[in-house]
Amino acid sequence: MRILDGRSLPEGIPVRREALHWVSASGFEPRNEEDNALPLLVLPQGCSLQRLTRETLEAHNVPYVIAHSASGVAGLQSALMAGLGVACLNTSAVPMGAEICRPAFPLPPLPDVEFSLLPARAGEAHLVGAVREMLASKLSG
Repeated sequence: MRILDGRSLPEGIPVRREALHWVSASGFEPRNEEDNALPLLVLPQGCSLQRLTRETLEAHNVPYVIAHSASGVAGLQSALMAGLGVACLNTSAVPMGAEICRPAFPLPPLPDVEFSLLPARAGEAHLVGAVREMLASKLSG
């Protein structure tokens, strides 16, 4: 996944572009009203999506607290649907029953993301390159 926010990242074979959204369980209301901090659900530290999420909130002075850190998207979706907080997800990862946030306090806009297949690596097997090309043609068409 490449975040389309002007940063230079390694090129790959683009296969899909999607919007990012602030997402919560339907009817979610933040519980931490004393300090007005957004309960944030994130992927592991080092994940580019977590970095983007936190940097975006900080750049817009939106207070947040990490309410849950999931090891993968399925765990993030589960925490989201349990009503533990708000997550940043791409369109195709928004689970049924979740909704794009429209909370009482505004959340900053998010960029699009581009999903790409990694470029060839030195010394990789011919089969890996052939599968990459097959996937690229199937996913982009």
